Amino acid sequence: MAYTQAQLDELQEYYARGITDAWLADGSKVSFRSLDEMERIISKLEGDIGINPTHDNVAYPKYKRGF
Repeated sequence: MAYTQAQLDELQEYYARGITDAWLADGSKVSFRSLDEMERIISKLEGDIGINPTHDNVAYPKYKRGF
């Protein structure tokens, strides 16, 4: 399933307000077991949308002795 930025924004708003049970815009109800579960889902959605950069792109500087 392709997730949208609007879905991610809505979930982040629920998380920020501490809401674990909510009615969605389409009339369905969603319940999360905990805020920790919501945080994991937010991270997954960010990765699927392409917001969360992967840590594979980290560059570490290399130094040589002397000048």
